[in-house]
Amino acid sequence: MKSFLGVLTVLVVPVLVACGGVEPVEAPELEQQSSALVTCSQTCSNGSTVSCEGNTCSVQADSVECDGFYHICAPSIPLCGLNSCSRLAGKACSPVGGSRSCCLPGHPNPNCFCTPLGVWACSAL
Repeated sequence: MKSFLGVLTVLVVPVLVACGGVEPVEAPELEQQSSALVTCSQTCSNGSTVSCEGNTCSVQADSVECDGFYHICAPSIPLCGLNSCSRLAGKACSPVGGSRSCCLPGHPNPNCFCTPLGVWACSAL
């Protein structure tokens, strides 16, 4: 019986090897892709900076774009401080009929005038 198993082993193993039955199957190689991120930045007219990072980017006059998303410069709005139109409106003034300039963000020529009631009234015109 031992010789029969020996003969069977001698005959079966080479057949399996020839058919590819005992060799390990190799896993297919996975393709590796690498993409480097790029950074774009832009200095805005008000001195601030906008930037972004992505696979693609471009720079425009007032924004940057990365992978289809835009980062836009904030609009330049002057700080008014004590000369703000809203701060002056309704406050006492003299002489009646007098006028003065004031600051109103987003309006080029705001103005205040002294009403007959002796208080400032302001306009963006």
